[in-house]
Amino acid sequence: MEISEVRINLNKGGKVKAFAQVVFDGCFLVGDIRVLEGKEGTIYVSMPSRRLRNGSFRDIAHPLNTDTRKRLDEAILSEYERTLAERGTSGDTGGASRAQQITNRLLGEKYWTDEESDEEPQ
Repeated sequence: MEISEVRINLNKGGKVKAFAQVVFDGCFLVGDIRVLEGKEGTIYVSMPSRRLRNGSFRDIAHPLNTDTRKRLDEAILSEYERTLAERGTSGDTGGASRAQQITNRLLGEKYWTDEESDEEPQ
């Protein structure tokens, strides 16, 4: 069974960094695979699961051997890294760039001089 395609949907904030879908042999899709951030910033893959009545979780789908798990993890994490790199260099307007825009606006001399001259106390 070969991995035909890996699709990554980035998540905003939290420990879940992304959701993945993997297509096997061009005819079988497994979704709801999560890319998570663990302790000390490590990134790992979590297979789809559901919560049982007792509060524990049980995998819905998972690899049956170590070699398959390793290939699946490598494919998902490499696509995740590629997606992050693509978003980082393709004119991302969120996060730091938005914060930089706000900082520039608030610290710019024109902002303060215009506000002060327009709203003088009477």
